[in-house]
Amino acid sequence: MNLAPATAGVPSLSLFAGADIAATAGLAWRDGYSRPRFEDDVWLLVGWADAPAQMKLSEKKWEFNRIKDRAWRVVAKELALAWLATSDERVLALPRARRIPRHPRTVAARLYHATFWFNWLHERRIPSLSTVTQDHCEAFVKEYGVIRDADGTVIRPKSPNGLRTVVSVMQEITDYGELLSADRHRFGFRPWGERSPGRVTGAPTRPEIVVKTPPLPDEVLAPLLTACLHLVDVLGPHVAELRKELRAERLAKEADPWLVRNLRDEGPLAAVLEEHVRAGRPLPRLDDWQVSKRLTQGWDPHDPLLKISFLPLLRPTGHRDIGRRLFPSVRPLLEAAVAQVGTEYPWCRDAMDVPRADSGDLVPWSLPLPALQAHALVRVVGHACVITTSALTGMRSSELMELIVGCHAPAAEDAPGLTRHRLVGKVVKGRRWGGERDEWVVVEEVVRAVTLAEQLTDAEPGQLLFGSFQGFNSNGAMDWLRRWVTSPAGERLGLKPIPDRPVHPRSLRRTLAVEMAARPGGLLATKLHFKHLSVVTSEGYAHRPGGAQAVFHQEWRKAEADEKMRRTAEAFRQFQDGQLPAGPGADALMAAFRAVEDELQGHTPGPANVVTDRQVELLLKKKAAVLHFSAANYCWFEDPAKALCLKLAGAKSAAAPLTGLCDSSRCPQATHHLLHRPVWQTAADNGTALLASPRITAGEKNRLRAEHERSMRALEEIDQAAGIP
Repeated sequence: MNLAPATAGVPSLSLFAGADIAATAGLAWRDGYSRPRFEDDVWLLVGWADAPAQMKLSEKKWEFNRIKDRAWRVVAKELALAWLATSDERVLALPRARRIPRHPRTVAARLYHATFWFNWLHERRIPSLSTVTQDHCEAFVKEYGVIRDADGTVIRPKSPNGLRTVVSVMQEITDYGELLSADRHRFGFRPWGERSPGRVTGAPTRPEIVVKTPPLPDEVLAPLLTACLHLVDVLGPHVAELRKELRAERLAKEADPWLVRNLRDEGPLAAVLEEHVRAGRPLPRLDDWQVSKRLTQGWDPHDPLLKISFLPLLRPTGHRDIGRRLFPSVRPLLEAAVAQVGTEYPWCRDAMDVPRADSGDLVPWSLPLPALQAHALVRVVGHACVITTSALTGMRSSELMELIVGCHAPAAEDAPGLTRHRLVGKVVKGRRWGGERDEWVVVEEVVRAVTLAEQLTDAEPGQLLFGSFQGFNSNGAMDWLRRWVTSPAGERLGLKPIPDRPVHPRSLRRTLAVEMAARPGGLLATKLHFKHLSVVTSEGYAHRPGGAQAVFHQEWRKAEADEKMRRTAEAFRQFQDGQLPAGPGADALMAAFRAVEDELQGHTPGPANVVTDRQVELLLKKKAAVLHFSAANYCWFEDPAKALCLKLAGAKSAAAPLTGLCDSSRCPQATHHLLHRPVWQTAADNGTALLASPRITAGEKNRLRAEHERSMRALEEIDQAAGIP
């Protein structure tokens, strides 16, 4: 085809003229939504049926009219449609065109960069793309490649990975040149020639995947997890009933609007007041902000009627307000009723008792609440549901957003008392448009959180459960939760404040992986059945080997392998420093460490004559692979025939030790190290306190005395081996 530039500013007839964008790109479209056409200067994709929940409205609105030059608007439209419709014969005819369609979210981002490029050329009075030179391209990237403040001062350069897209867009104007009708680059010109965008910007073609998100520290995770589980499991059923009452109240108002006229006769109001007095039911109390409003209007602060909410009081009478003329005559009735029954907020009266989170003492689950605080409590519990689901499943935010009402698959009882819970969702990351159906095997705590979330939403079955959000900080979830926990309501329930640190599904996913991999006695283990959590994650991996839970399983195993190597190397360094292991397996472990030392002494490390950490890790790799963590010991599971836990269970072999049957004081493959000392010290202290208690029976004290002696013996061995006097 002829690659001579088209006449700038006078668009010729495009090959896509009159095209239906959805039909050409193969986008499933909802009924009742307008379908964008090629000639439209704004393409609205709000009708795209398979749009991911995390796709913002701005990403569904492609505003080509932001490009100042009309000819280049056509160029941008043709590029956008070509990026989507890669199977179109007009695109297939281009030798350099991309064969894999780009996701509409990606296209929206590329159009964003293209708009800046075209407008940069327009501002510099470049008449046509055919006159663009390499100098223009480099000048734009240099100017566009920095981040400036409001005053135009350069703050920092943009990342090379971010600039790759800009360079790619500029190069693809040439790659798709034969398709462009309004304007194109001159024959033979391609920005930066055959150099790839990665080489131009210095970004690696395949950047190394490094997990940069740190796990949540204990001081954040502990109060966060405690608050969420308490809200879901303890307050959840009561809040669900409260939400039903609030919804019924709202629907009643919508279905039966109150009369606008004022009360003319005191009889109906007197009957309502008499009913309140007879039942001993306080009159409805006004919200504090409404009380403040009355005070600004001139009400006496000592008026006994100041805090009465007249609107719900008059509703049974079919009236909306008390007229000024009638008010003096009904005032005595109101004052008498207030004196006898008082006033109280309408919601959560006579709340049932629930245990506090800290002490277990019984307290009402809520004090009476005004309407605004009642709705706020429902919202807080809803946020606790999504955070709990994220923390105990490791789901990405995109996967949480794709969960729908009814996502909990019917529980399957594989054996008596053995139930498997699954969440049916969708994975969109790295998948074809619309995502793919997937399942997560989850613990029962997650099922309770999801079931409660379904009771707290107006969404119908099949609609999104949690909706769209950009992390728990952007949608206010953490702010709402923190404020409620630190409020008098949270303090009354024994909840500790949550530190003001960012919490994101990525950090919760990383925390779960690290806790499962490296901290068998960590915070998650104290809040729920930790072994069950590990088992169901593995089952989810086995159930769908290519699913999203398999990706998390791989991340967990990678973190576990790294932690095993780190702990083994740490134990080896302590051995070199004279801090020896204790326990029945100490001699075997020290023999292995001595063999490593002999290898290192007989090895010539290089000109620097320094043994590197990498060399140590390579020699310890085999030993680290058999390490298993327990709260009070290390298990070096090399020979199943020697494992005491398997002997106690009557099993001949297993791939891993049975931690629940571990007796590290007798197992020949168990070792105790200095980091395990606090666990044994706690056990010894508890034993001392129980043995001194007069409430413990003599038979039970005999058993406790044996446990206490075992703990003290382990402490002595640890101290002696570590050289602690």
